[in-house]
Amino acid sequence: MPSYVIVGASQGLGYEWLRQLSSDPTNTVIGLVRTPSNVHPKLAVDSISNVHIIKADMADNNSLIVAAAETKKITGGYVDYLIVNGVNQNVQENFLSPTEFVGKEDLLTSAMMDSVNVNLLGVIFTINAFVPLVRKSSIKKITVISTGFADRDMVEASTISFSVTYSAIKAALNIVVAKYAAELKPEGITLLALSPGLVDTGKNNGMPPEVAKKVGIMMADFKTHYPQWDGVPLTPAKSVQMQKKVIEDVDIDRTGSFLSHHGNKSWL
Repeated sequence: MPSYVIVGASQGLGYEWLRQLSSDPTNTVIGLVRTPSNVHPKLAVDSISNVHIIKADMADNNSLIVAAAETKKITGGYVDYLIVNGVNQNVQENFLSPTEFVGKEDLLTSAMMDSVNVNLLGVIFTINAFVPLVRKSSIKKITVISTGFADRDMVEASTISFSVTYSAIKAALNIVVAKYAAELKPEGITLLALSPGLVDTGKNNGMPPEVAKKVGIMMADFKTHYPQWDGVPLTPAKSVQMQKKVIEDVDIDRTGSFLSHHGNKSWL
């Protein structure tokens, strides 16, 4: 009976993880969310009754320690798969290129620090809170959701100059994952930084014209570098299916890897 902890499970890919994993009654599925009252009604609508929702905030280390203690009671003391999906992204600054922050230094600073607190420190807090439970597992897998935007080779080859904070902090996160892998490999714990692909989670619906223009640039760039791509983002369901396969297939010899939903460096 494998146990899964999905961190950041209230919407988008995180909620889709809950939905798919709960379809197998032999799974023990736990979702960490900041506001459980927002998630319980969705589970009820989807007739999902075998998911445990625990309140936690990735930027609050104490809440994660408490969540790990609650998880221990539910699973009997172990976690097979820890999947850190939660993310902070500032829409106001995400589509600005580096020089466009002139006169917007406060926006850049606040966005960068918020990103560090959740996307970097929050991941460290989360892994440290749950690694004692992962150690008790026979599977021992920790996956952190990253992005192809954190691949330097991809960035250098592209014309996409925005997503500065998100890309930079996720690139730093990939190094953190590699450092955990170096430390925990002797214990048989497998670490993975995983890009979910380009996924339509509905967040870009009703975007303003200036953002739509940048998204158009991004899509054109993708088509240039991935001519075989059909131009259609993945659904959350398809992305999670592909992510799950990569997670299951990766072994200790590849611990610390940064991979796409294809299990390689093809980001679309």
